[in-house]
Amino acid sequence: MNESSRRVFLGSSAGPLLAAKQKLMPKSTGRILGANDRINVALIGAGMRCQGLIGDYRRHRAKQDDFEFAAVCDIWEPRLKYTQEQTKAPKTFRDYREVLQQPDIDGVVVAVPDHLHYAIASEACLAGKDVYLEKPMTYTVEQAAKLTELVARTGRIMQIGGSGPNSQLLWKANEYIKSGKMGKILWGLISYNRNNASGGEWDYPIPGLGGEAWPDAEVSPRNLDWNMWLGPARKRPFSAERYFRWRKFWEYSGGNATDLLYHRLGMMSTMVGFDFPTRVVGAGGIYIQKDREVPDTYMTMIEYPGEYSINMISCMGNSQSVPITVYGNWGTLQVAEATRSSARAGTSSGPGAVVKAERAFTKQFKEANDGKTEVAIDNEEGPSLTDDWLDCMRSRKEPVYNALRGYQVMVAIRLGVDSYRSGKTIGFDPVGRRILRDPVAHAEYPPKEA
Repeated sequence: MNESSRRVFLGSSAGPLLAAKQKLMPKSTGRILGANDRINVALIGAGMRCQGLIGDYRRHRAKQDDFEFAAVCDIWEPRLKYTQEQTKAPKTFRDYREVLQQPDIDGVVVAVPDHLHYAIASEACLAGKDVYLEKPMTYTVEQAAKLTELVARTGRIMQIGGSGPNSQLLWKANEYIKSGKMGKILWGLISYNRNNASGGEWDYPIPGLGGEAWPDAEVSPRNLDWNMWLGPARKRPFSAERYFRWRKFWEYSGGNATDLLYHRLGMMSTMVGFDFPTRVVGAGGIYIQKDREVPDTYMTMIEYPGEYSINMISCMGNSQSVPITVYGNWGTLQVAEATRSSARAGTSSGPGAVVKAERAFTKQFKEANDGKTEVAIDNEEGPSLTDDWLDCMRSRKEPVYNALRGYQVMVAIRLGVDSYRSGKTIGFDPVGRRILRDPVAHAEYPPKEA
C-alpha cells in the first residue's frame, strides 16, 4: 500500500479532485418522473449476477407493473443477445457510455466486475441516472469515498446490491440490540462458506453464462471488447480465463471478501449499526485451490468505535458456515439458517432469530426481558432491494442500502483485503475518514493497586 492509498478523505481532500473531474464531463438533471410514468431501466453487464437480478425485477413487475427494461449493455455479443431475449429490451449497446447518453433512460443496473464499478456508477450519476450498483460498492476505499460524495452532490438515488438492510428481521434485531436487553455488545461472528466438487470456486465454464456452459459460443476479440472490459486495469493480452473467472484475480476482485463477506457484513451491520471501523486485520491463505491469486480460506477481524469487534470467515473448501451470531455480556443472538439463506429477497416469515440468556447474567436478562430467559424475534416479509430502489426513484427518498452504508461496509471489506496482502494491521480514522499507517493503540485500564 502506498501513502496515497492510505490517506482517504471524504470532503476537503477528495472533493476538489472530484469537482475538477466533474467539470470535464457532461451533466444532466435526469427525467422527472410523474406518478404514472413508467421507469426505464437499462442493464449494464449481462453476466450471472445480472440474470439473478432480472428475476428480482420480474417479481417486482408481477406485483407492480411500473417499469420497462429499456436497454441492455454488454461487451460480449452472446450475453448481450441472450439477455435481450430474456428482457425484450428494445435497445442493445456494447459501450456503457452510449447507454448514459440516452435521455429516456432513468436508471441503470450496474452488474460488472469490481474494478469497473466506480467508473460506470460515477459517470451514470453525472449523466443524471439513478443507479442500482451491485456489491461490492467499489474496488477501493478511495473510490467509495468519492462515489458517496458524488451521490450526495448530484442527488441521485443509489442502491447498493447486497444482503442486510432490506431484511425486516435484521432491523428488528437492531431495535432489540439497541434497547440494551442483551447487555453490552462485545463481538459478532459471520461466515460464508462454499465447497465446489467440480472444481475451485469461481471456475465457471469457458465459455459460459456464469455456471451455465455455452459450448458453441464464440469468445474472442472479434465478439468481445477486451479493452473495454479491462478498463482501468493493467493492459494484458486477451484471456478467457480472466474474463470468465475474474474473481480469482486481484486486479479485478477482492476475492472472498468482496464477493461473499460483503453480504454478511451488511447483515451484521444492519443488526449492530452501520459504522466505519477503527482497525482491520486479514488472514488466511491458498490452502487447497492452487490456481488463483485470491485465498480459498480467508478471515478478517474488524474493530469498531463502539468497542466491539466483528469476526468474518470465508472458506471455499468446506461449506459449513457458522450461524450469524451477536454476543452480548447478558445474552447471545443467533440468526436462523433459513433466514440467512433468504435475507436477500427479504420475504421469509416465521422465527428468524433467538436470543438466549447468559447463565452468569440470568437475573439481569430476565429483568430486561419480561422474566424470560429466551426471546424469539420473528421474521416478516418486506420489500426487496429492487422494490425499494424503484420506489425511491419516484419518491426521491433515501434507499435502504444507501451509498454511505455501502461505503462503511466497503472500508472494512477492502482494508481486510489490503491487510491480508500486506501482512499488516491497518487502522482507520472514522472521524477524518482516512486510512492510518499506524493504528491507534488499544485502550488499557490498569487495575487499582492494592
